[in-house]
Amino acid sequence: MSLDIQGSIPAPIQKQLKKEAVFGCAICGCPLLNYIHIIPPFDKNAFLPENMAAICPNCKSRFDRHEFSESYLRDVKKNPHNRMREKDAFSLESGEMVINLGKMKYINTPRVLAVNDFDIITLKQENERKLILLDINFFDKLNNLVAIVSENSWVAEEQASTSVWEINYKPKHLVIRNNQNELLFEARIEYQEVFIRGVMYYSGSTVKVTDNGIWVDEREIASDLNGCVLKNYDIAINAQTF
Repeated sequence: MSLDIQGSIPAPIQKQLKKEAVFGCAICGCPLLNYIHIIPPFDKNAFLPENMAAICPNCKSRFDRHEFSESYLRDVKKNPHNRMREKDAFSLESGEMVINLGKMKYINTPRVLAVNDFDIITLKQENERKLILLDINFFDKLNNLVAIVSENSWVAEEQASTSVWEINYKPKHLVIRNNQNELLFEARIEYQEVFIRGVMYYSGSTVKVTDNGIWVDEREIASDLNGCVLKNYDIAINAQTF
């Protein structure tokens, strides 16, 4: 399946809408974002930020069912969830990002997981509010790219976006699950540290990250680093499947 990482909405407009919504759904605060027209444009290629909003895939499904009034959408656009409830946002209080992978801690290491030098999970921090920005590439077992998160923008096959993907967010805890493809990504913030769990695929291999370790095709990797705290690395885990 081919995915357009930016979708049809120009990247500068996506960036503007993300910043306006404080990098979370204007309605519920979930850090995965789609973009909607509050009122339909006269031209399908017209993108007017003043008539658009950033909301999550779950809320977009409700929007598509006409559950939100124009006045409500304009209100949340003006007063987005993450601005009104800052503690709910997927953010840290410190500019130093500590990421827990298995039994290891990585500090200020944005490239979290790669396979054969290809980035699968990257976490960065937005400078002003210490918000965590997600870059994730989801592949299935046949190495088809099935979804992308690019600085919190969510792109998946349209008909599969909500029927196949389960996206759940409560303050400081995001879970993305695809039972059909047995994919899982989970990120939670506890004690001002980020904890990552997941089951991901790339190039026909399975990478499993738990609180107890990291496995590639049932083979535990990096176990010699268990208990270590590593800082300012170029990349945390770069699994090799050759």
